[in-house]
Formats: sequence, C-alpha cells, structure tokens
Amino acid sequence: MFELLLAGIFVLVLLAAGGVYLYQRRQRQRKAIDDILFDVSPLAVWTYSPEEWRQAVSDELSWGGVDDGPTDIRICRSGVYFKNRSREHLMPLADGFRIVTFAGYLGEGLPLKLRTRWTVTTEDRNGDKQIHYHKEDFRIPVPLREKDAAVNVVIYFTRWLEDHERFYSELIPEDDPISITGNDSF
Repeated sequence: MFELLLAGIFVLVLLAAGGVYLYQRRQRQRKAIDDILFDVSPLAVWTYSPEEWRQAVSDELSWGGVDDGPTDIRICRSGVYFKNRSREHLMPLADGFRIVTFAGYLGEGLPLKLRTRWTVTTEDRNGDKQIHYHKEDFRIPVPLREKDAAVNVVIYFTRWLEDHERFYSELIPEDDPISITGNDSF
C-alpha cells in the first residue's frame, strides 16, 4: 500500500513539473510574439489573401490550414509571426540563442529563405563539454506584390551577418565548410 502511495505522489510531482514546464514555455512564446507585435520597425508586413494563403500552405507552410482565410505576417529581427482567424504561428529567428546565418530571395514565385543556427552545450559523464550544433530552415512564400519587402528582409540579415561574422563562425561545426563571404548555403 505504501508503494502505491509513493507511486501516486511521484506521478503527481511529474504532472506538476510538466505543467510548470508547459506554462513557462507558453509564457516565453507569448513574450516572443509580443516582442514581434510591438516592434516599431518591422522588416516586413503583409497579408496573404485567402487564395495566396491556400497556395502558401500547399507549397511551404504545411502547419497552416488551407481554409484559414486571409493571414497576416509580420517579420522582425527576432522572428516571423503568422496570424489568421483560427491560429497563430511563430518562427523564432534571432532570440539570444539563435542567429540568422542565411537570408535569400531570388524573386517572383520563389520563397524567402531564412536559416537560423544555434548551439547547445552539455556535459558528458566525464565532465567534458559537448557542443551540439543545430540549424533550422524556413521557407516563406512571398506574394508577388511583396517582393520589395522580402528583399528588405534579406538586406537586413545579410548586413547584420557581415557586421557580426564572429557569431556565424561560432555556430558552425569545425568539420563544416565556411564560405569566404560568410554566407551559409541553404
């Protein structure tokens, strides 16, 4: 009987810890979204028409719903935020851990491409530090009328990276090639 009571307490503690974790995670996400919404100088802002949204979902944004109607997008230094009548979605870009190491847009009909990189340092059983390198790619469909906005995003992140090359080199594993210009291949 005592063992059953201990198991029940253990399960309750695990559930409480999980609840706290999920709450804190949601609070961090809400803060990141608020930072994007209250950014006074976003890099790009546009609204997908219902037809453009359907095409964007079928081409690149599988997390979206094709019938979600018009969708607003706001791209800032710290992230990309999508909002429509049924959902919101956050793509973190530069949040203190991540940085954008590639931004590219080749024009009409092609997506805006952004790559973020970050590292996570852990210790193994012997106390030796292990650096884990991560990257995440984002492909954002750009309506034809918003070509200049996409170019603005690319210019900002390219200039930022040129001015902060040391951050880029710290996020690339030693066995990965680094381009002479500091541009990350996509």
